Amino acid sequence: MRLDMSSTHDRPVALPISSAASVVLHAGYVVAGIVTTLIGPILPILISRWSLTDQRAGLFFTAQFCGSMLGVSTLGALLGRGYRYAFVCGFSLIAAGVAGLSLGRYPAALSAAALFGCGLGQALSATNLWVAEVAKARRVAALSILNLAWGIGAVASSPLVLLAQRREATPLLLYAIASASALTALILLAMSLEPAVTEGDQQQSRPAREENISVRSSVNLAALFFLYVGAENSIAGWVASLTKRMHPGSGDLWALAPLFFWGGILAGRALVPLVPFRWRERALLASGLILSAAGICLLLRAKSFASIAICVSAAGLGFAGIFPILVAWLVKAYGQNSRRIGAIMFSFAGMGGATMPWLVGLTSTGTGSLRAGLLLPLAGCVVMFALIASMREPAFRNAGEQSE
Repeated sequence: MRLDMSSTHDRPVALPISSAASVVLHAGYVVAGIVTTLIGPILPILISRWSLTDQRAGLFFTAQFCGSMLGVSTLGALLGRGYRYAFVCGFSLIAAGVAGLSLGRYPAALSAAALFGCGLGQALSATNLWVAEVAKARRVAALSILNLAWGIGAVASSPLVLLAQRREATPLLLYAIASASALTALILLAMSLEPAVTEGDQQQSRPAREENISVRSSVNLAALFFLYVGAENSIAGWVASLTKRMHPGSGDLWALAPLFFWGGILAGRALVPLVPFRWRERALLASGLILSAAGICLLLRAKSFASIAICVSAAGLGFAGIFPILVAWLVKAYGQNSRRIGAIMFSFAGMGGATMPWLVGLTSTGTGSLRAGLLLPLAGCVVMFALIASMREPAFRNAGEQSE
């Protein structure tokens, strides 16, 4: 990762951006990964606490991702003042919301989920855009490494919940996560975070850049963000509950079920930077969706904990490269305007997370079968495959065509 250091004015900014700020943001992304996926493994505990139906339990996903959409809607204003404002505000809201999740009443816990969702909408979106701007030519690789850090947190979420449950220390776990997020906000408050603007960046931000992207492809890209986040969180959010019901004699191992999904994503994102530089991005996405769809199909017929683990690992592996590539396409297509357009795209992502997991719960309650509800993310994979096949502009082709 190399920045333009040609002027004296840029030199003080280059060091914290290329080293310290990157380290802190990647560490913060680990915390954000834990928080993003926290509802999944903790959901059976919340269901037991208030004797919730699947439909009411699914509202935790809705609250989190409605909060995320609210956070993303404020992103443009925050980024207009600088990345620091988005990071500090985002991680502060995450800290407050996670701490509030331990509150004893169902409505208060829903509000807390919305609060940390708002923070995630700001922090996650801003960090992806920041890395995409700084990385320039190798955006997909850099974003995969960033989301690898997120995957580490996502994988850690289930074991942390399991350990906390066994020690009857769930509130202590929530306060520890909140403290880590608050510390991240305090550190970033003292750092310089604005990427240096180069001549190439200025050329990317010209209005003519947007004219190369058809309205149809822009709509398709928004739909891909919606469907991907919705499908990802539907599987990760409900697999623990599915495992607990299918195998009630497995003790508390059901809490580990989401770990295998996020482990598949973690492994995949570790491999994406090793993919040959000129591998076609659409081919990578299509093959990933085929693998994920196969994993979901087999999950619906799984009859043991081991088979569930294998199926969700395959689904996670297939999903691994999708989000980094979508963000890279966003920045490559719109240049500096991606800060403005990104708020719209990430809003659709939040909308997907808010609606699809809840619809899974609604379908489960209506049919009496959680497996029937999980047909929704399977359908999402099929639709995403069709959308990717119809996007023809240069911005949605090879990784090697990314601008410097």
